Amino acid sequence: MRVKRLTRRSLAGAIRARPVVPIVVSSLVVIFAVVELLILPFLAQIFLWTEPMVAGAWMGLAVKTDGAAVASGAIVDSLIRAKALAAQGVNYKAGWMLMTSTTVKVFIDIFIGVWAFILAVIWCSKIECTGGRIQAGEIWERFPKFVIGYVITFVLMLLICLASPAALKTAKVATGESNIFRVMFFVLTFFTIGVVSNFKKLWEEGIGRLAAVYVLCLFGFIIWVGLLISWIFFHGVHPPIITG
Repeated sequence: MRVKRLTRRSLAGAIRARPVVPIVVSSLVVIFAVVELLILPFLAQIFLWTEPMVAGAWMGLAVKTDGAAVASGAIVDSLIRAKALAAQGVNYKAGWMLMTSTTVKVFIDIFIGVWAFILAVIWCSKIECTGGRIQAGEIWERFPKFVIGYVITFVLMLLICLASPAALKTAKVATGESNIFRVMFFVLTFFTIGVVSNFKKLWEEGIGRLAAVYVLCLFGFIIWVGLLISWIFFHGVHPPIITG
């Protein structure tokens, strides 16, 4: 959740947007993430229960904010496993759809840093700094530094888990033990955002117009492109089946 807020601020910083812009956009993303969380997992259960990994990847691509995407992946995992067991007697191993949602979201977070760099170059060379040479220092100032640490941490953890299966098992146990806290803080995050949000002030800053554009892009384009990409990469892939 915090990573997503940082990346939105980073993109805004790359183009030197007004400080209120990332706040307004973050508010919109959180609001509609709740809507997606309540709708998309159940649509996936109805139409994609025979393609469980497609459904998991779709949650990671379509649902905004890390917390909502992971929560959607967990819901999809439970719903589709239950339906597959009831309809076909197939008992999929738990966690694979959730893992797919989480992995897809991690790669999206990484590539947001790439887009921040591209936007910084475009804004510096074509919009704000035209007529002069692009300064490397200017690009570096606009680039979100936390993305570098995020990538390094991801690579280090991946190498550690690949080199030591015991560490991977320990990480799985720790993740399972801390899951209750993740859910609790996820709920508290959305609750507190709703409590402290000043929607009157956001409306004065033009959130209504931005909301119309966001709805059009989200439900007219983003969700369905995410579904198409998920289908292309995960069609026909299924989680392991529990036997016996």
